Amino acid sequence: MLNFIFIYNINNSKICVQINMSAISTGNYLKRDLRSMFAIRNNCINEETTFCQQDNLHQSLNTLNEEFESFGISSVTINNDLQTLESLKDLSVQVINAAWKMIHKHRYLMRLHDQLIDLNHKTVNDNVNLKNHVKRLKEDIQKKEDMICKAEERERRLNVKCEDASRNLKKERDEIRKLKKQVQFKETQHEHEIRRITQSSQKLQEQLQKSAGSFTPRDKLLQKMHEKELISYKQTICRLEENNRHMLEEINNLKEALELHKTGIALHIEASGVWTNEDI
Repeated sequence: MLNFIFIYNINNSKICVQINMSAISTGNYLKRDLRSMFAIRNNCINEETTFCQQDNLHQSLNTLNEEFESFGISSVTINNDLQTLESLKDLSVQVINAAWKMIHKHRYLMRLHDQLIDLNHKTVNDNVNLKNHVKRLKEDIQKKEDMICKAEERERRLNVKCEDASRNLKKERDEIRKLKKQVQFKETQHEHEIRRITQSSQKLQEQLQKSAGSFTPRDKLLQKMHEKELISYKQTICRLEENNRHMLEEINNLKEALELHKTGIALHIEASGVWTNEDI
């Protein structure tokens, strides 16, 4: 909706008159608006000039009717004969009633104006509170985002630790498998060596028994040779027994190392918090 605003600077006072262009397009109130504008201008030019005089009574009533109509108040009926007392009484009653309605409308508009001012103040306060609330929400969101970033960083570090623990666990399991294979290999060697030593010992004992049963000393030389062979057999048996003892000690040491290794892995897993269902 297009409006034209005319500003007059008269006697150091600015008078603003607004013309609704929709009224021009429909032809409503154009004449009244123009007359009101010029009447205001004329009144401002000569402040001592009275709005209504006897010589412009009809014109003043017409202008007043236009103002009444602009406020939705019924216009005053103007009779051609305003010289009779009855006509003047009737006109006075109509003007008084119209003025009374205008006063009530003015009061209503003033109350509405005050309500709008209060509503505007309330709206301004609500906007301020809303802005403060939005600011607090933004601060809360920023704090939550910071907490999320810290939690993600902790999660990333824990994932790195879990990956390191998994790799270490895999290495330890591989080492345990190697130790198991070594123990099994040593046990197999030990069993073979024990069987070989046992067989050799049995053979030597049989030879000793045969030699002891068939030996008849003839002279000292044969006796010394027999003693040397016997000593050699005994030394061989002792050496085999010593080797057997060393192998048993080595197997026991490997078993102890394997148990210590298993215990260390279990403690490492318990400390790092990584648990798996796989058998070691």
